[in-house]
Amino acid sequence: MSSYERLAERLIETQRTMLGKRAVDIARSVEGIDVTDDGQVAQVAEDDRAVVGDLVAAYVDVMGVTARTRLTEVAREYDDLVLPANLGGPEPGTTDEDTEAESESDADDTGIVTNIWGEDQAANGTDPDAAAPIDIVETDLDAIYVTAEDDAGGATRVPLSLAIVDTVTAETDLERGHLDHPEAYVDAVQVVRLVDADPGTYLSFGVEGHEIHLHQDGSLTVE
Repeated sequence: MSSYERLAERLIETQRTMLGKRAVDIARSVEGIDVTDDGQVAQVAEDDRAVVGDLVAAYVDVMGVTARTRLTEVAREYDDLVLPANLGGPEPGTTDEDTEAESESDADDTGIVTNIWGEDQAANGTDPDAAAPIDIVETDLDAIYVTAEDDAGGATRVPLSLAIVDTVTAETDLERGHLDHPEAYVDAVQVVRLVDADPGTYLSFGVEGHEIHLHQDGSLTVE
């Protein structure tokens, strides 16, 4: 199996967590990729980079910018590949020098946030004004991003787990040491369902005696 075939299979697997069998059907609609019933990639056509780009485009057509962000994060694991442009790779015709300069610029823009356990996490580099309000990279509170205020008063993208802890400690008398990991209070799958729910829906969950509301715009309120 080629590296591009492994990448395509990983992208399909990622979308299956959201779409189920429909993710396989969408992949099968893409010309140049052969996918089995269980989502395994049997073959990708010779122009494999372009085919993977078409696969991403097909998922984005269905799921929007959230899918692009999620798939781009997955594709970063394949640093041995020249990725298609819609996964952060160079545009067709871009020179090696252009690609290197762009990579250095991207590295300079990568932010770091520290979670409540003292672990460094990459802040989501997506422009807060362009990102989905609740940006689901993986079905994990550490990989679901919302917009929060940074130290300078501007907007930045942070993991929902961190946003929950910051909101609870700011709005109640609880301290970080009083809290378990937010996944003890809310399931990431519930957050995914909130994104697809009817407008105006919000998700309620309890944290150490306090009721928290997560709204579809990514904001959190404490009752």
